[in-house]
Formats: sequence, C-alpha cells, structure tokens
Amino acid sequence: MIRVVGKKAKQKIEPQADREMAIEAAYFARKFGLTKEEALKTLKEASVVKLLPSSLAKTR
Repeated sequence: MIRVVGKKAKQKIEPQADREMAIEAAYFARKFGLTKEEALKTLKEASVVKLLPSSLAKTR
C-alpha cells in the first residue's frame, strides 16, 4: 500500500525588523510604564529602531 503524503504548510515567521521592534517596544513599555502598543507607536514615530545590515544579521 502506498500512502500519499502532502507537503507541510509553511510556517509564517515575522520579518526580522518586526521582531526587533516588538522586543524594543516591550523593553520601553516595561521601563517607562507604557503599554506595548503605546511604546510601539512611539518607536515608529521616532524611527529609533535601526536594522542590522544583512551580513551581520545572518552571523548572529
């Protein structure tokens, strides 16, 4: 008997920038007593989060 096996669904992963911004927002929320949403909004408005160059991001 031969079984037909399908492919696994691809897992959705957050882009690196979104993940870094969420971590940074969580830190500021704890530090300054904000909600995560308020901290995320503040970071987006200030454009504080800097992305790592792709070559450095791969080595970490």
